[in-house]
Amino acid sequence: MATRRTLAALALTAGIVYFRIDPEQRARFKRCRRQWDFASPNRRGLEPVDTAGPALPVALKDALAVYYYPGTWDWQHDLKQSLVHKAVERSLNDVGAGALIEAATAVLDCYDAWASTIDDFAPVKIDHDVAGLITHPEETERGLLTANGSGVVYACRVDLLAVDAADEYWVVRHQIVDDWQDPDSLVRDEEAIAACWAWEQDYVGMEIVGTIHNEVRISGPLDLPAPASAEGHERQAVAQHEPSGGGRSIPQHQRVSALASRVDVESRVDQRTAGPMRRTRIRRTRQEIAAVGGQLAVEALDMVSEPAIYPSPAAHCSVCEFAAPCLALFDGADPEPVLEAQFRQRPVSGQPKPRLGQSTWGFGRGAAPPQWERQ
Repeated sequence: MATRRTLAALALTAGIVYFRIDPEQRARFKRCRRQWDFASPNRRGLEPVDTAGPALPVALKDALAVYYYPGTWDWQHDLKQSLVHKAVERSLNDVGAGALIEAATAVLDCYDAWASTIDDFAPVKIDHDVAGLITHPEETERGLLTANGSGVVYACRVDLLAVDAADEYWVVRHQIVDDWQDPDSLVRDEEAIAACWAWEQDYVGMEIVGTIHNEVRISGPLDLPAPASAEGHERQAVAQHEPSGGGRSIPQHQRVSALASRVDVESRVDQRTAGPMRRTRIRRTRQEIAAVGGQLAVEALDMVSEPAIYPSPAAHCSVCEFAAPCLALFDGADPEPVLEAQFRQRPVSGQPKPRLGQSTWGFGRGAAPPQWERQ
């Protein structure tokens, strides 16, 4: 299995500028073009002056990244869990939300009590950035270009790439929710399927078999049924030291014994629920993942071809951060005073600082990623 450097790294070393489409831009473009026009870095690139969002979901996702950090997967449980607690404390303290630490810790302990009985995979990468070059929808042998000759890429961050006992790879999404999502919406989750496609574009020859939607509900009680594992499922633990290579490096050797152990699955969707935790495992077909590339190509062509900008009023308007300037446009007024007072230019380097476990690099002099600040 061959790997290749990410497109982001190529752009950095070769000075190439890409028209970058991420999941947020894609969702905005399909939801409301006026919203996309305001927010996209490829358009006006605006964001509210007060960008502080809910602290708890972000902190829980930070802690889950530590929970599934490949380097500590086989560590003593109490030591590993203490690192998870420290991660959520640090995340909440950084945004002045220390009052939520006790509640967040309770959620994470509840999650651990459940996940430790059903996790049947090992982590390979956490919070890993991948990108796929988008081709022209009518000429799939050449890349799509903007008017100024820039290539177009779809880039996303994968919460967790996991490998199971049969050496099959899964894209995992940690989703902090107020209530369970509709199962059909998980099957149609465009962001998750596109992440599978992007991973396979960045790691040529590597096949993703499906997506795992890891929902943590932060409303309601934290009671778990006892025992949490008594659901007719036998856990197949995958240790970090096994030849499957759970979390060590990419590419990975796929064992002949593991390949022989694979069986046909009757249902493509497997769902397990315990109290405020729910995990939905969905197998994706090769056609389903391949089709994403064609869909992205059609959408991207529309984005780069000076699309018509118009609003799409719907329920999402009630939570849209651009509601005020949009209403001004509906009234025939100038939205610029509102934009100048309530919004600012989105920072160019809006990516979070890398963490251990996201990617690897050489250990020679000067090999540290150039994006990291030197202390």
